[in-house]
Amino acid sequence: MQPVLLPIYGPIAIHAYGLCIAVGGLITFGLLSNDKQARSVISKSVLTNLFQLIILAAYLGGRIVTMITEQSIMRDPLFLFKFWEPGFSILGSVIGVTVALASYFYNKQISLLLFLDRGAIYIPILQSFGRVGCFFAGCCYGMPSTSWYAVTYTDSAHMAPLHCSLHPAQLYSAATLFIIFLFLYFIQQYRVKNRGELFCSYIALIATERFLIDFVRWDRVFIVSPSFLQLFSVHQWIALAMCFGAMLGVLVIRKLQQ
Repeated sequence: MQPVLLPIYGPIAIHAYGLCIAVGGLITFGLLSNDKQARSVISKSVLTNLFQLIILAAYLGGRIVTMITEQSIMRDPLFLFKFWEPGFSILGSVIGVTVALASYFYNKQISLLLFLDRGAIYIPILQSFGRVGCFFAGCCYGMPSTSWYAVTYTDSAHMAPLHCSLHPAQLYSAATLFIIFLFLYFIQQYRVKNRGELFCSYIALIATERFLIDFVRWDRVFIVSPSFLQLFSVHQWIALAMCFGAMLGVLVIRKLQQ
């Protein structure tokens, strides 16, 4: 596993991590731009511009949450601008994109909920590719494992501990996210009745995925005080809050439809 595919100049290079995100982004954009219901809300040209906003919001949200939760990274304020380096919080990216889209659609007076519903179906594909990129970069690594499928990193460019058999937590996450996509695409979109419920389902599912996968991750960050917060990691608490918010969102949507 080589984290750097093609060195260009100094720290600038084509990383496997970035390539995975680029491929996932192109697939996601292609599927969303050809989604009939999404195109009923905005044109393909507007969607192209909107996708650029999504990329920026996902980058900033993912970076900022990572800097807040990773003390070692927080010491380097320039990390926010080092786009060639791995290190993103998927939950942070989701929060950033949601805020950006809400602001954009509010100003344009376009139906936000329908677009969020359609986007929620395909975004797990991008997230899944992102986790494969994490696997190549060595970030978001799992706990030590003696399983036959454990992975051992040996390149100093990797972010994971070297010469130690670890759970491939990134691949667990990638597989789970792809299953979430299949569930949303083939089942859940035909079960929901109100706009916004599909997006809430997506939020609840990815939050549950992160909460569970964190139990086998070795890079978890905990809040020291008060002591009861040490029961779960920072990202697990965020995931629980997102899951609660999603369930509350469904209740509010159904109440408004009565």
